[in-house]
This record gives sequence, C-alpha cells and structure tokens, in this order.
Amino acid sequence: MREAKKTLIRVIGLIWILAALMMIIGTVVYFIRPFAFLPYFLGEVLGSVVSTLLMLHRYSTLDVELDLERKSAQNHLKLMATIRSVIALAALFLSFRFPGLFSPVTTFVGLFATKVSALLYPLFFRERTSSSEGEPEEISSEIQDDEFPAEH
Repeated sequence: MREAKKTLIRVIGLIWILAALMMIIGTVVYFIRPFAFLPYFLGEVLGSVVSTLLMLHRYSTLDVELDLERKSAQNHLKLMATIRSVIALAALFLSFRFPGLFSPVTTFVGLFATKVSALLYPLFFRERTSSSEGEPEEISSEIQDDEFPAEH
C-alpha cells in the first residue's frame, strides 16, 4: 500500500503541474488576445480539484476492494467507477450551467488531467532496474553469426 500511496501523490502532483501549465498558457494568451480570465482560471481549478478528489476516492476504495472476494470486488469497483463518473459529469454540468463563472473547456481540461497524468506517469517516474552487482547487465547474444549473413 505504501507504493500505491507514493503513486497517488505523484499522480496528483502531475495533475497540478498540468493545471499550472494551463494557467501559464492562459496567461500568455490573455496578454496576446484578452478574454475573460476568471472563468478560465476557476474552470481549471474546478476540474483539477475534482480530479484530485476522484484520485483520492480511487485510492481509498482500492484498499476496500483488495479485502473483498473477487465477485464482490468487481461489483464494488463498477459502483465506485459509476460514482466517480457521475461526479465528473456533475462538475461539467456545473460549468455549462454557469459559464460566466467556470469555463467548460478548462473544466474539461482539468478533469482530463487525470487521464493525461496517468499516461505521463511512466515517462516521469521510470523504475530503474539494475543487476545484483550494480553494473548494467550485458545482453547475451544467442544469435549465431551464420543465422544472419554479412551484408556486402
């Protein structure tokens, strides 16, 4: 579970790094071509906060599902995924209902940051593998020279 908590913290960090990038992009665009910045900002914050809460929910239900039997765990997983989807849709609905307060586009981007951070996670946090002696392993060649004729 310690590894899962470390992963959770890293994914949440990536969500907020993506939110900061969106804020920087919005600020640059704002100085080039002014627009309503408050809804842009609040939409991104709403989407990122909801993404963070959904990741925390995902983490908290993981422990419960690991203790359940297979069939019960699958049913619980489906129910919790449905609840998370409803919450994400409610955040989007809120942004469409009050577009003067929350930009629907940036709310969606904040919500989508969960998916993007999961995709970016292996790129930023690679697990290093090493041999028992601390030196890189050499790949043993099992291919014989006669299997591949020399090119002329």
